[in-house]
Amino acid sequence: ADDLDQMIISDPPGAIPFSFDFDDKGNLLVIEAFGEGGAPTGMGQANVFVDGELVSEVGTGQPDSCWIQHNPRNSCVYTTNNNGGDSISSFHLEDAALKLVESEAATLNTPLDMDIHPDNRFLYALSTGHNDGTGQPRIYVYEMGCDCGLREVQAIADGLDTEEKRIKQDGVLFGVVGLGLY
Repeated sequence: ADDLDQMIISDPPGAIPFSFDFDDKGNLLVIEAFGEGGAPTGMGQANVFVDGELVSEVGTGQPDSCWIQHNPRNSCVYTTNNNGGDSISSFHLEDAALKLVESEAATLNTPLDMDIHPDNRFLYALSTGHNDGTGQPRIYVYEMGCDCGLREVQAIADGLDTEEKRIKQDGVLFGVVGLGLY
């Protein structure tokens, strides 16, 4: 498909597609929050569509997969998994086929969002800190290896209020949402 509006996906494999990205060939990458079964107890599933046709589907091995990002520099795909998964999964993408590299390439507390730096060397992931008892959100920075591995290089908490402080200020429990790099 030359344009997104030309792509029609008539029979998606799962019940809850959560997010999407495109690879460097324009193929659609979709993460299913709970996989083919669609139940909240299911495991996430990453899918590749070429011209609207499903050509690859691989489970994350983790529950509640939410965000998917493709890195053209190393041909890797990453997904966040929260609410029990508390991890980032990594896949290798070759010829529109996904292969799970690591179900838990990194572990972090309730990852909500992630983005890849424009130089394609670093992945940033936003963690709420909700499940570790601290309530301290962090932005984790990972160097992405050519093997799709992740190496933590920094965890940033400065400037991010704890859940306790946010509740006292405005009554909001999950006050950190969204992450963008430019």
